Amino acid sequence: MNNRSWQISVAVVCLILGLLLVVQIRTQYIKERAALPRTQFLEQLYVDAEEQRKALQKEVDQLRAELAGAAQGRSLTAALNLELEKAQVLAGLTDVKGPGVIVVLDDSTAQPKPGQDADIFKIHDQDTLLVVNELFAAGAEALSINGQRHAAITEIRLAGDATSINNTHVGLPFTIKAIGNPATLEAALRMRGGVVDSLKTWGITVKIEQAQELVIPAYKGSLAFEYAKPLKPAANLGEGATGGAAGSPSMTGAAGNPSDAARLGR
Repeated sequence: MNNRSWQISVAVVCLILGLLLVVQIRTQYIKERAALPRTQFLEQLYVDAEEQRKALQKEVDQLRAELAGAAQGRSLTAALNLELEKAQVLAGLTDVKGPGVIVVLDDSTAQPKPGQDADIFKIHDQDTLLVVNELFAAGAEALSINGQRHAAITEIRLAGDATSINNTHVGLPFTIKAIGNPATLEAALRMRGGVVDSLKTWGITVKIEQAQELVIPAYKGSLAFEYAKPLKPAANLGEGATGGAAGSPSMTGAAGNPSDAARLGR
């Protein structure tokens, strides 16, 4: 009886242990099954995040390239605008300001002697050209005569009893404003045997005043070109562009006392 009870007890204990083992194994299996989808989910999250990071980095690189291109474009635009401004100043198409000199020319107050032509004591277009050429040779960067901007196509010529500048009749006195180094411009006009000495020989009134700021207006005339066409590639603007005085007669540095006939161009 005791042996049978012992056997039954062992059998019950074995059954209980078996059930516990099965429960433990099943619980571990369920835990592993439950953990597997979360691991895959996290792995997928990581993969998605990495792809998104790469896409964002690509966008950042593209934006940086666009910004660099825009900055380069702004630099190019700024350079082109600067060259345009220089060309406009050179052509006289824009108002300019700066230091320089004011030169006032007027007829002589001297009376002609018997037999002398009274015209030799009057301002001629050549006199104005003489002063203008000297100022440009001394480094003037912009110049006007009685408010008329001196441009590349500006004419200074006698037209009846008046002088024509930019096809506009101007009268005395002639007020010439030139922007440049004031001391250099005045010294060029006053050099011994130069422009002022030559004009004073005939009693022509010449007044020179330095100014720290002058305002010179833009050229207001027509700029229609019928025959002159730009070369491609464009010709060098630096050649023959000394202040727009190209083509004007060279009359500077007249020394000595010219004769009446020379004064009248005879």
